[in-house]
Amino acid sequence: MRLMQKLISAGFATCALASASMPAFSWNVLPNPDFEWYANVGKPVVGTTYLTEVTPAPREGYIWAPGRYVWTGTQHQLEGGRWIKDDYQEQVAAAINRGGNAVVSTEPMVLRDRDGNVIPTRPEAYPIDSTTRR
Repeated sequence: MRLMQKLISAGFATCALASASMPAFSWNVLPNPDFEWYANVGKPVVGTTYLTEVTPAPREGYIWAPGRYVWTGTQHQLEGGRWIKDDYQEQVAAAINRGGNAVVSTEPMVLRDRDGNVIPTRPEAYPIDSTTRR
């Protein structure tokens, strides 16, 4: 029993010495950090070109694809925004006509578990006290 008390006392003494020496370990000989650099992180560097474009007004039957940078294999190249024809309905019809896996449903989705049982999604199906055991 006496040995155990000595080990515990030695552990406490070690912790006390370590915590007392922490201010000495945290002293830094390096110069102060560059706070201006930290404050400017994410801001554009002077002399660089960044993509800034105005989104045009909506156009019936088209979707605006904003500009982006594209990797060409050797460098990033700026590709400006463009209008893309909105052909969603035609694509769905084509997928159904060719026998693809596209399914268009107008009814609400029914969730089922692995056994085929319907999983209710209405909040009324799960009363507040339903998780407590009686």
